Amino acid sequence: MTHNSVLEAVGNTPIVRLNRVTAGVKAQVYAKLEFANPGGSLKDRIGWWLIEDGENRGLLKPGGVVIEATGGNTGVGLAMAAAVKGYQCVFVVPDKVSEEKQKTLRAFGARVIVTPTGLLPDDPRSNYSVARRLAAETPNAIYIDQYNNPANLDHHYRCTGPEILKQMPDIDAFVAGIGTGGTVMGVGKFLKEQKPGVEIIAVDPVGSIIHDRFKYGEPRSPGKDYLVEGIGKQWLPGIFDFALIDDVIQVDDKESFLMTREILVSEGIFAGASSGSAVVGALRWISGQGDRLDGKKVLVIFVDSGYRYISKVYDDDWMRKKGFLEPDTGSVDR
Repeated sequence: MTHNSVLEAVGNTPIVRLNRVTAGVKAQVYAKLEFANPGGSLKDRIGWWLIEDGENRGLLKPGGVVIEATGGNTGVGLAMAAAVKGYQCVFVVPDKVSEEKQKTLRAFGARVIVTPTGLLPDDPRSNYSVARRLAAETPNAIYIDQYNNPANLDHHYRCTGPEILKQMPDIDAFVAGIGTGGTVMGVGKFLKEQKPGVEIIAVDPVGSIIHDRFKYGEPRSPGKDYLVEGIGKQWLPGIFDFALIDDVIQVDDKESFLMTREILVSEGIFAGASSGSAVVGALRWISGQGDRLDGKKVLVIFVDSGYRYISKVYDDDWMRKKGFLEPDTGSVDR
């Protein structure tokens, strides 16, 4: 099969069964490998879609500038589409974003601005506020605003959800880390319409407020910084709809990073840290269901590749510095 551009190669990513990290688990657990997209992540799916949405609404015109607040992966998806379509890009990222992601964005020719991590959207120093201000000040520019843009959810409803159901018609549960909410909400909406028995499970890092807002209707513990990238929030994006979610599972940084490394050495899958979070969350949720999921099929989204985190989760010195590995031997602290 041939394609007219790289954008046509987005999607149809493989699904593989996890075996060793799920040993003893009653459910069958599968991973959808989104790093197989040409730009290396799930966010390739929305990059071209959000740009075309801007074009269709008359907000993005030839020679325009695409501006977005991003954790890196959406930026790559946008930059890939912008390269094909001839737009310039400016991305504003929090300072916890990996060096690999920042360098990748700059390699596309994008301007990258780094802001402090953990600020609320209305803080003028946050990546969200800076991106909005730059879009307002820059002629012929569009602020994509993936967190509040319904086109984000719409793509996953129209494309990712149908793709998953076609690949796995007997799916029983869908598990994904939650950040903008686009994947969980879009896929969840589609699957629940087409197969109402499917359960939608979101995975949220400790330090984010999403878990408490889902469980209790309000944050019961203060938000705090966490190291895993791409999931969690200190505020609720506008496209959130908790009615589409059956449960939210909390995971912490340490177990996320250790599982990410375990997935590589036990399954041969070189995935990003949020994939480790999603697997920990899936296993925790499954273990709480007793025998109800015996033989059922659970699909977990692996958002991106380990190549974007060489300097973090796959760097022993960084892991030791953060207290995730034994300081003397480098062995995993279990």
